[in-house]
Amino acid sequence: MKLEDLPKKEIFDVPEGYFEKLPGTIQARIAERKQQTTSRPVLRYAFQYALPLVMIITIGLIWFEKSSSNPSSTETLLAEIQTEDLITYLDDTDMSTDELLEHASLNAADVEEIEQEVYGLDLDNETLDILTDEMELNSL
Repeated sequence: MKLEDLPKKEIFDVPEGYFEKLPGTIQARIAERKQQTTSRPVLRYAFQYALPLVMIITIGLIWFEKSSSNPSSTETLLAEIQTEDLITYLDDTDMSTDELLEHASLNAADVEEIEQEVYGLDLDNETLDILTDEMELNSL
């Protein structure tokens, strides 16, 4: 039996104009997929990179806010302590002045303020010169 001897039958029915419309249908589907793929990376990048970055920044701001608020609250607590109570506490402890100064960080303004409070002398330069001269004369 030869191939030419077989009768030709149309097995499939094709709608009229199908092959004329086929290229347009394929191009429409390709364009639709391109639109879908271009919108997906934006969302993917947003969730993949932007969301964790926003979370890290939020946590950092919260941590920074808490750490910066602690010194002001400590200073507020120390300001509420009466000077007499502080003196009593320091007298009760066996800390020497040297040990106390090791833990204190004082600048020049703090030292001057402490000296003024302890000694309470408001002497001008002339008075200091006179007192110094008298002390030198007395020591001879």
